[in-house]
Amino acid sequence: MILRSNSGSTLAYVEHDEVRDSSRSTLCEFSSDRVFDDSGRTLGSIEAGSVRDSSGSTLARYDDTAVMSSSGSTKFRFGGSSILDSSGSTLFRLDGDPTDLLEPIVAWLVFFSEEW
Repeated sequence: MILRSNSGSTLAYVEHDEVRDSSRSTLCEFSSDRVFDDSGRTLGSIEAGSVRDSSGSTLARYDDTAVMSSSGSTKFRFGGSSILDSSGSTLFRLDGDPTDLLEPIVAWLVFFSEEW
């Protein structure tokens, strides 16, 4: 799935087991619930509605409608093939349903998005 900015620029290619940048270089890979950077360093984990950093601290919570900060404030909402900010403005567009690749998309939003 291709993740684009609101203006249409390609930002990332999202797959089940990895996320690549616009040049198709690996940003992160997934193994079980762990997220690794391109050097194999653990960035954190993502599972069961939580994103944690490499120390185990909760960074975010998510479901199939939104991504929230650890304090519970909404950071992103999913709307069709768009990712919206908390006020409903479109930040990113996808060429598919974000819930089809929910964990990799959430990982990109939390670990790599400048909007986080």
